Amino acid sequence: MRSNPVGKAVRAVWNMKQTLPLTVNLMRDSRVARWNKLVFLFVTIGYLLFPYDFIFDFPIFGQLDDLAILLYMLNWFITRTPSAILEEYGWSEKQQKLKNKKDKKGKKDKKKSLVK
Repeated sequence: MRSNPVGKAVRAVWNMKQTLPLTVNLMRDSRVARWNKLVFLFVTIGYLLFPYDFIFDFPIFGQLDDLAILLYMLNWFITRTPSAILEEYGWSEKQQKLKNKKDKKGKKDKKKSLVK
């Protein structure tokens, strides 16, 4: 079964409270490749400061492309970090997937109990 992009985006926004502090810690860590840090900073900050956007800056909708670039670059940066360093900071892809599955299962169970 394919996951829909809207669901992925919602989960990414929901997990920002964990990924942003992780990204700050990884940026400070000397074991993370400088090249990855530079690309992350250049693309993220560059796009946010660049005057032309994919979507013009209308209220609410204009910021969606900025958010999408930020989320994509956070994911890009974290996936290129060695897993040993991520685990040292308490980040495990397996744990994140299990947590997402538990959240989904808990929501389904709540819906079932409300229906009864």
